Amino acid sequence: MVFLIKLSEDSLLLNALTPDITNMKDVYKALDQFLTKKKREDPTDRFNIILFQESGPNYLNDFTLNPENILLALNSLEPTIIEANIAWGIFIAATFIIDVYKRISHKSFRLIVMKDSKTAKIPLQYLPVLENLIEKVKDMPFYIDIVQIGIESSEEDDNLKSLANLTKGNIYVINKISDLKSILDVVDLKHEISKGSYHEESKIIPENNKLFYINLAEEPTEFNGVEKCSICFQRDDSGLVQCPRCKIIAHKSCLAQWSESSHIGIENVFRCHNCYNLLKLDRDYINMVKYGKMASAGDIKIKEKDLQDFQESLEQEKKPKIIAANDSLAPPPEKKLVDEQEHLRFILCPNCHKMITNQYKECPNCGVKLKK
Repeated sequence: MVFLIKLSEDSLLLNALTPDITNMKDVYKALDQFLTKKKREDPTDRFNIILFQESGPNYLNDFTLNPENILLALNSLEPTIIEANIAWGIFIAATFIIDVYKRISHKSFRLIVMKDSKTAKIPLQYLPVLENLIEKVKDMPFYIDIVQIGIESSEEDDNLKSLANLTKGNIYVINKISDLKSILDVVDLKHEISKGSYHEESKIIPENNKLFYINLAEEPTEFNGVEKCSICFQRDDSGLVQCPRCKIIAHKSCLAQWSESSHIGIENVFRCHNCYNLLKLDRDYINMVKYGKMASAGDIKIKEKDLQDFQESLEQEKKPKIIAANDSLAPPPEKKLVDEQEHLRFILCPNCHKMITNQYKECPNCGVKLKK
């Protein structure tokens, strides 16, 4: 029997509305109602926002449990908001969500794009690149919903609809900003997914995307010394490793056992039992422990962490602040040939695993030199 569930949801609002033609007071009212309702229905839901200034996109450094942080960011930056670059906004959203997915479970992710007639169109040469990126992250699961205000139907609608449809999202068209409240009530409805593993993640990851998820995960590092295993609680110095993110220590064989109940649909890619960080072990090693060809150190004696408590601790650790980024997918000049842009593609930094474009010689996040 298949059980359908609704996961805690992290919503990212892409504000592509321009204050000189859209009444932002009505936007605030609609968003306040939308965010308050979502928070009331599920206290574990979190929020973020992307908006554009002359220098490029701005967004919070992490999702926040407090909707007031979203309205404060939008209100404080409103005087400098310019027309948005949808292509770069979607790229920022997807890559940001990839980073969050590495660090937390029990989640679905949603991008809500709000746009008006001054929003910059997506250059056609960027569409295949965005489609490729969305194909990789849609199984996290990730949904895109688009709300268009006062825009006549165009070829751009078809392009945006194709991106939304990749994630089973929708495109909504309204004539006036006062209708935004009612549309957001519809967008508020959560998607139901099949119940998966211990962390309730979808286990349906297409074969051609599995390498992407394997590359996202980190290998536990060796620990030399005597320490108590955080899974079986036995104290010794045999085969101990630690999570690269939270530094918790466990037997490698205990992690192999833990992976059976916490993997994401790829049996050797699983969640850390302490911080949800995405980890991986050699598949053959896991199978040797699983089928008794290698003795395990002990039995699993840990309990599931409370999601809201964990999220609150993350927010205390990483206070919400606005990040300003560069606009690396700005529409190309008219004179630039299309085939010069067709070679643009997304890659993972081999060092920090951030998603970037192949136009960089060095990773903008960690500085490591990249191979062409």
